[in-house]
Formats: sequence, C-alpha cells, structure tokens
Amino acid sequence: MRRFSARTFIRRPAEAVFDFIADYRNVPKVLDGISRWEPLGRRTSGAGARYEVEMRTFGISVGTVLKLDEWQRPRRISWVSEAGPIPQAGGWNLTPRNGGVDVELEVSYRPPGAILGNLVADRVEGLVRRRLQSALQRMRRELEREG
Repeated sequence: MRRFSARTFIRRPAEAVFDFIADYRNVPKVLDGISRWEPLGRRTSGAGARYEVEMRTFGISVGTVLKLDEWQRPRRISWVSEAGPIPQAGGWNLTPRNGGVDVELEVSYRPPGAILGNLVADRVEGLVRRRLQSALQRMRRELEREG
C-alpha cells in the first residue's frame, strides 16, 4: 500500500469543518479531478453511506465505489473502497487547536500492476498530492469566509 496525506489549519470550530466535509455535495467544489461523487441509495451520511466516485487523472477516468466506515462527529470520517480497479482507504482527521482545527486528509491505495503500477504511481502521486493540498486550501478559504 502507498500512503500520503495533506494538512491545513482552519480557523473555525471542529463541528463546522466536520459538517462541511460530511456534505458530499462539497467534494466537487474543492477537489479537482472529481467528476462524480454521488450517493448510492438513500443514505447520504454516516457510517455505511456509499458513494459512486469518478476521478480524472491525465485524461483517464477511474471509477470506484466508496463506503464510509467511520463517522465520529466532530473528529473523523473515513472510507474504504468496495469496488474499482484501485483498492483504497482514507480519512479526515480533525483536531481542535487554538481557536480552530487541524485538518488532515490521508489516503492509502494499492496501485494495480505491481512494478509497472508503482512506476506510474510515482508520477501520479505528485499530481494527487497537489490536488489534495489545493482542496484543503480551497476548503479553508470557503469555511473561513463563512465564519
């Protein structure tokens, strides 16, 4: 498994940041490359909610089904993939500090194709890391503007 993370500090209460993250409609607003993030079924939040997700990287579209497996308001939301070509897991960790909250987004995945997959992953990870950090910066700007 390959792992990476991005972090930021947001000057808002942990509950406000958690609620922003928990609203699936905010994902496309902040995360470049996501062309679909839609609930599968009636459940749209909480552990057990499932989403159909599609991401474009280097012009290639990759789809997956993600299931929320942890929901601890206002501290953590995590997911695992149920279907798709790239097994993955990840989560949001929120830690209150000094009138705001430290936000960490972590992702782990297994690239397909062993050695070749790892070579491709080395090139793609830089782009994905930049996208995650940009997403956190956009999220911070939007939440701090609301506050």
